[in-house]
This record gives sequence, C-alpha cells and structure tokens, in this order.
Amino acid sequence: MMEVTPAASEALKAVMAEKNLEPPIRIFLQSGCSGSQLAMGVDQARDGDDTYDVDGISYVIEAKLAEVVGDMKLDYLTDAEQQGFMLSSSKPLPQPESSSCGSCSSCGC
Repeated sequence: MMEVTPAASEALKAVMAEKNLEPPIRIFLQSGCSGSQLAMGVDQARDGDDTYDVDGISYVIEAKLAEVVGDMKLDYLTDAEQQGFMLSSSKPLPQPESSSCGSCSSCGC
C-alpha cells in the first residue's frame, strides 16, 4: 500500500509541473554510508513492478522490494528543522552487511 499525504501530493505536483516531468514516480532503495533509505525519481514502469495510483500520480516499485519494505508513506515536511519529501516504510529497511570502504570519509561522503 502507498499512502501519500495531501501536502506531499500538492508539493510533488508543483515540482513536476515546474520541471515539466511526467509520472510514474519510481520508489527505490538507495544505499549510502549511513545505510539504506527509500528514494524516488521519475522512471518508466517495468515488468515485475507494483503500481499505485494516488491522487492522479502513478508510483511504481519493484514487487520484491514492495514486499520487503511493506506499506509506504510519502509526506512533505515544512517544519523549522526539515523541509522536503520524506518516504517511510512499515518495515525496517534492509541494510548492507558490510561496507567496502572502511569509513564514510574514505567513500567521499
């Protein structure tokens, strides 16, 4: 399941209109020195994707990843500490077992 808050839907529609982008929006797992996080970008649907249509916007995610992360929520934060899109999941995100770069500073993060 994909939940999109009204604030996120409005902000995403504004960004897409400003940058002349067309859905679908792909949800994917992005790994970095501080672990894994959900991210999003414009992409095409592929075989094996789950598709969610919410408030006129299509979202796609690999079916296998959807099983791993569970229910997802897209919100848009506008408080004093954070501003921007926030993707969360109902299950813990998979983390890499080890890093090939001893420390974050050696990765160039």
